Amino acid sequence: MQRSLGDSLRRNAFGITLVLSVALVAAAAGYFTADTTPSRSARPAPPPPFVLRGVVQDLSGDSLRLSTDSGNLTLKLGLQTPVEALQPAVRSTIRPGDWLNVGAGPHAQTLFFITGIVLIPAELLEGPR
Repeated sequence: MQRSLGDSLRRNAFGITLVLSVALVAAAAGYFTADTTPSRSARPAPPPPFVLRGVVQDLSGDSLRLSTDSGNLTLKLGLQTPVEALQPAVRSTIRPGDWLNVGAGPHAQTLFFITGIVLIPAELLEGPR
């Protein structure tokens, strides 16, 4: 004797209802008890880069004394601390492979206007660009 799908569902209705009810209760419990705090394993955001502007007052050994907007400050320079200098350049000193940092402001007709260019010669760059 062959049973129809409807007969099978009617005979097993209690079991099917029980399984679906347990699944629904488990899903609701998981939803309502979920931890909404951020993951403790997430890394905190790195601090913003430190930028300091000042006028050199004195350089003595490894100590550099600056006058800043917030007062005088003395820095200790390490043996490997790089020191760089900006100096005027002309267009003819720009070569292929050099790096340019361009400062600009908005302009109604040309989209922006250039306020300054910093030229970093290719031989001073670290790694390929």
